[in-house]
Amino acid sequence: MICTRCESMNVRRSSWKKNEDHMSHFLYAPYRCRDCKHRFFKLSGSFKLSVIASLGLLASVGFFVTIYLLSKPDPVIPSPLIAHEIKPSRILILEKVKQGKADDQYAAGLMYMPGGDASVNYQEVLKWFDLAAKQGHAGAEFNLGLLYRNGRGVLQDFTAAAQWIEKAAHKGYPEAQYQLGTFYKTGEGIQRDLTQAYVWYNLAAAQGYEPGISGRDNVANLMNADQILKAQTLSRNFKLTPSNHGEDKTLGVNDENLVKKNSPDTSLKQPPQPER
Repeated sequence: MICTRCESMNVRRSSWKKNEDHMSHFLYAPYRCRDCKHRFFKLSGSFKLSVIASLGLLASVGFFVTIYLLSKPDPVIPSPLIAHEIKPSRILILEKVKQGKADDQYAAGLMYMPGGDASVNYQEVLKWFDLAAKQGHAGAEFNLGLLYRNGRGVLQDFTAAAQWIEKAAHKGYPEAQYQLGTFYKTGEGIQRDLTQAYVWYNLAAAQGYEPGISGRDNVANLMNADQILKAQTLSRNFKLTPSNHGEDKTLGVNDENLVKKNSPDTSLKQPPQPER
């Protein structure tokens, strides 16, 4: 510290006087020259130290922030949708359904189910599935049967449900075969028959439908050996007609086990009915 008057280095820190206003000398400290006795104020050394430390901290933070921003990948900004990209499947389906084809009618029904492109509307689902089912579309027959079983868009009717699902089961639709087996097991919408239940469970299992395996094993526990042998014979006599369509795709829907599937409309030979 140097004296501001005589430039002497013999300067020491002075004490505050009672009549001095500390606020008017904020951040300053009193000093006195021992040679010329001059008393003066200078910035406090501790304040200088704190300023330097703060500047150093800010510089460090700025350095790390810069490194982070430089290493952060650029955000991907998706391009805005243009008119023909907004739900093209819905527009296409509504246009194609005018041709009256069962596949298009079935697709229109799926559009109004949970997960479809349109708002859920079981009345519309029922309308389009009914049109497709009347043309022999197995997927529509099966799902129409489930609508009747669950009372979705229509009054609950187990008999109608069994009738539609049986049509799809005879076309080789494994989910319908499994459900028909359940109807025969419980007597829901159809006369209870454990032999027929085993037959349809067994046919579904033979197509790799896993629930059919457990269903067949469970109903077998309720049957005797002769009934099981008869059911296995009926299953072997059920000859599938080769389909002239491509491989069908099954898509589960989160609503009472409704299943979306386009199925061939070729008829299959019905198994002989067991003697009652």
